[in-house]
Amino acid sequence: MSDGKSISVWYTEDERSHLEEAAAAAGYQHLSKYIRDRSLDRGHQIAAHDSVEMWAERQELAGRLAEIERSQKSAQALLAILVFLAHQKATTGELNELVLACEKAGVPADLLAGSLPDMAALLDRLAEDA
Repeated sequence: MSDGKSISVWYTEDERSHLEEAAAAAGYQHLSKYIRDRSLDRGHQIAAHDSVEMWAERQELAGRLAEIERSQKSAQALLAILVFLAHQKATTGELNELVLACEKAGVPADLLAGSLPDMAALLDRLAEDA
């Protein structure tokens, strides 16, 4: 760039701060390079690559969100079972044991599948309906 000439550009503190943040987010180490590329529209190649990465990240987040929703439905169904048992006059000790077992288990269906298959089927049905 030895054959180029410099020009002075004035920004407010807020504008400069915004530019520095944008440059850092775009992976630039030097603000001048970022301003030059943006002003000459060289950033469109980078933007295309970024948009593919952003799409992939959104897909991954959508998958994680779906997993959270499935887990939440199972937890809600398990809570419904706990409330039902409480209404059936289960003792405090029995409820505490069930709550403790639920906290230790990773997935509520796994907890019930081995010991109470009928209850596990009910939990699955409740989770699907929720």
